Amino acid sequence: MVFSITLTSAVFILFAIVDKVKITMRQEPLLPADLTLFKEAVTIVKTFPPFQLFLITLLLITLLVALFLTFRFAKKESPSWKTRIFGFIIFLAIGYSANAFWYTDKELYGKYPTIENPYFQVNQYNSKGLIYSFCHQFNITRVTPPEGYNKSTFDEIEEEYVVSSMENKPNIIMIMGEAFSDLSNNPNIDFSNYQDPLKNFKEMASSENAVSGKIVVSNFGGGTSNTEYDVLTACPTRYLNNPLPSYNFIRQPFDALPRRLAQIGYETQAIHPGYQWFYNRQNVYPNLGFETCYFLEDSFDLASQGVGGYINETATMDMIIDTLDNHLKTKDNPLFSFTVTIQNHGPYENRFGTQPQNFDTSIPLSNTERDLLTQYFKGISDADKELARLRDYAATSSEPIVIVYFGDHLPGFSNGMDFFDILDYPIDANGTLEERLALYETPFLIWQNDAAKAQYAFTETAATTNLPDSGIINAHYLGALLTQLLGMEGLSPLYDYVNEARLDLPVSTNTIFVDNAGNFTEIPNGSQIEKIKKLSSWQYYKLFDQIVTN
Repeated sequence: MVFSITLTSAVFILFAIVDKVKITMRQEPLLPADLTLFKEAVTIVKTFPPFQLFLITLLLITLLVALFLTFRFAKKESPSWKTRIFGFIIFLAIGYSANAFWYTDKELYGKYPTIENPYFQVNQYNSKGLIYSFCHQFNITRVTPPEGYNKSTFDEIEEEYVVSSMENKPNIIMIMGEAFSDLSNNPNIDFSNYQDPLKNFKEMASSENAVSGKIVVSNFGGGTSNTEYDVLTACPTRYLNNPLPSYNFIRQPFDALPRRLAQIGYETQAIHPGYQWFYNRQNVYPNLGFETCYFLEDSFDLASQGVGGYINETATMDMIIDTLDNHLKTKDNPLFSFTVTIQNHGPYENRFGTQPQNFDTSIPLSNTERDLLTQYFKGISDADKELARLRDYAATSSEPIVIVYFGDHLPGFSNGMDFFDILDYPIDANGTLEERLALYETPFLIWQNDAAKAQYAFTETAATTNLPDSGIINAHYLGALLTQLLGMEGLSPLYDYVNEARLDLPVSTNTIFVDNAGNFTEIPNGSQIEKIKKLSSWQYYKLFDQIVTN
């Protein structure tokens, strides 16, 4: 009995600590889906500062010693097999009943009060308890067909579309920057005595060759693959209503942007200087239509190219430019290259070793807080410099090149939301609708070199896309917006649909909806509800019912 109590307590202690760390760094509680990401979590934990690793190791050793001692010295005479079987049956009966009549009950769960904003999942856990909330999430997160779903409806829509070759297509270089954000844009942070970490990004975004704004992603502080999924598929992770990474559901060929581009003559490649098994990219990328993939295992060297445990921005950009340059010299068809960087992955304590402070502020900060921001801005600055290198390469090329750059999510700092409060960012998980939405906003730009501009001049025709004045759109609109700017209407019925839906509902989360005039609400109107329902059904069709043969 003592051993059983100790074992159960050890499990709950680990749950509580992981939940606390995750809430602090990602503003998201421990979810059942996290148990499927054990390998990914261990890889990230290995990059923690030595002192934190020491505390984690000490905790694990303490729990193991406690288990050993209770098993060794608290042993009593074993009960009979009849007693064991009877006890096991009682255990199953109670467990099944509790799950069926309590944990599964959505109405009962909703009746318990939630302190502060009920739409913020952390508040649900804090108010109703980790174990109850965790078990409830386990029961309600199965992916089921949306109400009114009809497979034949989408079979007919997709069959009507026949992709044909499109002439004069530009090379497309799409990059998702790890934890890339505009947190440096703050009146309380001054770079007068330093270089603005977003200097080159801002120059490109404000040039006459670019369209820029912000995308609303599905996660804070993590969930990189969800943003990849949204941008590359035009399907929104949020509409799955499932905490599992959306990549978990791509288990067969999927009709995504790279596949459609390959059908009109593009060569498609994916670059990720991380482990190929992370989020199962080794299988997901080919299923999305990428013909060639470059991962850490076969294309990078962590010993010579690593910084803080990850491949640096310079080596990543070397691969991007080298593969682009080789393609332009040896191939006649255009290239679609998609890259996920990794250098600026958290945690940020001593990420790049001892660094001189690279910003000024009149707000009192502790030495630890100053170093956290210094480390983060150092990573952003490195990414910005490499983006400029790609821009300069494209600017001197006679080949049409379009660069798409965006962030996957805001950084998750070890001090949680403290920076947002201390430095007075308009970001608050329990604040106004605008402040809550800002928790998920990252910058994007779509830039064309002069050769591409001579063919498309998409900045001149951008007005026809009717982007909202705020420039803020959902992440799942970004890939479709690109095809619209490049005159690729007809490339995909889904992309044409989401470009149309964007006009009525440029931003939507599960609880926040913004129309094209910038009006915020928690209750969408009738036409917006219909668009959400249709896109939810279309996403289900593409994930589970569509058969892709080419």
